[in-house]
Amino acid sequence: MTCQDNERLLNNVLIQMARSFLQYVAESWPWVNTEDASVESQVRVLAARQRQDVSELAAFLDRREHFIDFGSFPTEYTDQQFLSLQALIGRLKTSHQLVCSRIANSVTSLRTAGDAEASQLLGTLESHERDILKALGDIEQELSKSAAAAST
Repeated sequence: MTCQDNERLLNNVLIQMARSFLQYVAESWPWVNTEDASVESQVRVLAARQRQDVSELAAFLDRREHFIDFGSFPTEYTDQQFLSLQALIGRLKTSHQLVCSRIANSVTSLRTAGDAEASQLLGTLESHERDILKALGDIEQELSKSAAAAST
């Protein structure tokens, strides 16, 4: 892989994070009942943490003088509006797992290409994104408990 290939790969990871389902959900204001309002704010915090990772990756690409493409949201996300966070949380976790896998694969590719600086950055970002994935799992459990309590 050439340096330009490495930077394209990095930009593709940036797009996957910047236009992730988590970012879409944070912008689309999912419905939550009043008892779960803190859960909504937790999702917003996770989205902000991911935006920070996007910012770090964009700054890295900028230092390498690579044109940065932030992409656009996939059109299939538009079917996911006006839904409850409870209905979206499983899809959020699955989607975020794909983001984490994409980053992990990219770390391997960059290491193979000998781009230690980029692979180290992505390794750090992968750790951050896996923390977000774990937090989404915790939120899913919290929402399940809340739904179970409401049904009794």
